[in-house]
Amino acid sequence: MMVPERFIFGFISFHLMMGCSGGNEVCKASGIGRKWACPPPWIQWGGKCYKAITESLTWFQAKDECIKMGGVLVAPQTQEETDFLVRLQPPRFWINCNDIREEGIWECQDGPREVEFRNWATENHQPDNGKGIEDCGEVVPYPAGKWNDAECKKQRPAVCKLVTSCTR
Repeated sequence: MMVPERFIFGFISFHLMMGCSGGNEVCKASGIGRKWACPPPWIQWGGKCYKAITESLTWFQAKDECIKMGGVLVAPQTQEETDFLVRLQPPRFWINCNDIREEGIWECQDGPREVEFRNWATENHQPDNGKGIEDCGEVVPYPAGKWNDAECKKQRPAVCKLVTSCTR
């Protein structure tokens, strides 16, 4: 049985695109050297793909929405990434950090990996668990790019990061 040439080319192209960007490198198709971009409407930065959700959602809804799009709620890993995110989605948005499991023990995750970077607005005494009900992380405008703990049921926009399967 002969398989049409267009089918084979399409399958190979799809396979190469799916293996894009994991870490700070830009994925290249094997032997071709062509750089692949993020699928529209995702935005590429630092070898990763991001998408702003402008609709206001609860923290849990934002997390679910990112998963539906094949991504994860972003957890900034550096100040440079935070600066990019603030330009992408000003001025306040959810991040994938919470202390829901145990008060005061913040878990910030980029997919399955724990993120060590923290950017709390310590000058405003954050995180402070105001009223005893603030368990979800957000980036705030004052001071710009710093983190605050907020009620998870508040409505905020969010930023998703595309999940990839590349290896180095």
